[in-house]
Amino acid sequence: MGQMTRLLVVLCGLVLAGVLGGCRGGVSDKKIEFIDLNRAMELHDEWQKDSEKVLFIDVRNSGRFADGRIQGAQNIRVNEIDLRYDADPELLKYDHLILYGENPGSASARAMAKRMIEGGYNTILKARVRLFLGGWVVWESSGLPFEVTDDDDAGDE
Repeated sequence: MGQMTRLLVVLCGLVLAGVLGGCRGGVSDKKIEFIDLNRAMELHDEWQKDSEKVLFIDVRNSGRFADGRIQGAQNIRVNEIDLRYDADPELLKYDHLILYGENPGSASARAMAKRMIEGGYNTILKARVRLFLGGWVVWESSGLPFEVTDDDDAGDE
């Protein structure tokens, strides 16, 4: 009976380790707050009033970012969010971190949202991370404000 008890304790420990140890990883789509074009436009208007509250994050490669992006957006790639360290204080100062990719099906934008949620950018008190589902193609085709990188600036990136 002693050996059976030890086996049960070991099994319970493994189950708990899997449950508790897995809390940091495996963020599902259910944890992502998705926003539509209307909400993205409202947040962009808010950015125009106070650029310290809202940050649009373009997760596309630097070439696509240079070709055109939402006005005021920063180019941050998934691999630049390092989960070994705490959330970046420069990003935590924003109330809203709006992520977008090329199009509504952007896997990299979805992956970035999950990575940032896993990295602690959302807290119980403040959910900063939102995913603009329309992405760049919807923004651009709607005729909304955007910017491009001048050829003179392209060498600086």
